[in-house]
Amino acid sequence: MSHYALPRLLRQTCCLAGVTALLAGSTLRGETLFRFDFSEGKGNSITNSTGTLTGFLGALVDPTNIPLTSDSTPAGTAGDRALTIVDPAGYLVLTATNAPALEAVDTPLTVEAWVLIPAGATPRFEGIVGYGNSWKLGLNNTGELTFTLFGVADIFSGTFPAQGTWTHVASVWEPGVGVRYFIDGVDVGFIEQTGAMRAPSGGIVGIGSAGLSEPVNATIDRVRVHRAVLTAEQLDSVATAPKAPLASTVLAFALNEAAAPYANTGTVGGSATPAAAVLLARSSPTFTTDSPSGKPDDFALAFDGNDLAQVDDPTQLVNLVGDGLTGNFTLQSWVKYGTLPQARSVLFGYFGVGGALSFSVTADRKIFVTTYGILDIPTAAAIPNDGLWHHVAVVHTQGVNLKFYVDGILGDTIAYTQGLNVRGNNFFWLGSEFSGGLPLVGAIDRLQLANEVIEPKDLDYLAIPGVIPGTPELSIGTAVSVSWPVGGTGFVLQSSTTLNEPKVWTTVSATPIVEGDRIYVLLPTTEVETFYRLFRPEN
Repeated sequence: MSHYALPRLLRQTCCLAGVTALLAGSTLRGETLFRFDFSEGKGNSITNSTGTLTGFLGALVDPTNIPLTSDSTPAGTAGDRALTIVDPAGYLVLTATNAPALEAVDTPLTVEAWVLIPAGATPRFEGIVGYGNSWKLGLNNTGELTFTLFGVADIFSGTFPAQGTWTHVASVWEPGVGVRYFIDGVDVGFIEQTGAMRAPSGGIVGIGSAGLSEPVNATIDRVRVHRAVLTAEQLDSVATAPKAPLASTVLAFALNEAAAPYANTGTVGGSATPAAAVLLARSSPTFTTDSPSGKPDDFALAFDGNDLAQVDDPTQLVNLVGDGLTGNFTLQSWVKYGTLPQARSVLFGYFGVGGALSFSVTADRKIFVTTYGILDIPTAAAIPNDGLWHHVAVVHTQGVNLKFYVDGILGDTIAYTQGLNVRGNNFFWLGSEFSGGLPLVGAIDRLQLANEVIEPKDLDYLAIPGVIPGTPELSIGTAVSVSWPVGGTGFVLQSSTTLNEPKVWTTVSATPIVEGDRIYVLLPTTEVETFYRLFRPEN
């Protein structure tokens, strides 16, 4: 058997001038609104290439937003303290990973706390204490005491804690049975619920919240969690006589400290701290030297599925539809996936005064665009499933169509005449929806937006700007193992059984795998002499 690799024509003649123009000006074309290279490499902020926009990594929380010590307590004794929760992140968190007592989803759970809800407070969804996106005791948007099994059910008590006075609240959950509620130590009813508790994720205990969200509008004190069914007599419901923790008590916060940290005297131990710093650290993407160019001084921005970045645009630089503009735009980025999402991963979203859209990739690695308030637009333009960096782009010609490119190759064209809606925000976000939904697990680099149609030859699809890759040299083993360097993205492996005219090349359907610095396709041997080539489709 013999094998022969034919050279691929790489637009080396027809496109050199265009590529030179790209290198000299595509990063800062006259109509380019922004380009983020993430060249900072460290810190908590990013700027575009012209320094006109500033973005912040992580949740936009003020590190000084902390809960406030209060002298108003249920006991009312000298030196006793409680804690007033302050929006939006002024609550406490305790990291409790590898805590079997909390993670036992089939063990009864009693949750209790003292709360002072301000008189006239507007009801909303709130958490008094919660753990691991698994359960919480809190209030619903009518002010009703509620125990929640996340992803299973909100179990409403039918009871509404009083406002303007200290009140003891408690819930006792029995697996497969339901929840019994107590107010000031009095049994106020049982609600049947046979649903199972969801296994915890993240290991965060929220004190004055549901975890990492839904802060309670209240002052709280003597927060406790027990892995047992407590009776009314065992609850810490006598204001002037705090009870000691029990053998079953896993969390117990007296909240008597003048400042953080706040000790947990339950069996899990540890201390709780203000949530703001934790939220920032957990939600911040990080810089990585794993970039499309592979150069050691080049950085990209990596997201772990909990991260987001927001870029403020106070001067409304991002404008696609106003001031006589045509509505044309080109949005492009490099992306490298880690774990694929369940639905979609948002790379860029803008709900703004200059046009509302998001740019994302689906779980099966296909480009997806949403024109907010108009249309969700799935496409057939797919990123190869090889774990490598790839360039993706969408080009909008107003009133005509949307074109979608992967590695500079046209993957789909969709007729589209509806344009963009205008919304009221003057910021945009990267790595998820602005609410944190549809997160990215992976990395992005060289994200840029222009309010014009950019030709395919001028897209930023060259992994190393200015370096046009030659045709990768095939290595063909006896098995048959066909491989080429990982830098050769965007190519299609084809085979033929003859080199006579007219040549007929067929795309090889086998899925490539990546090993080290090479891409491999493993094929069964054939009795017929077979030839292989790498081919880059023309647009």
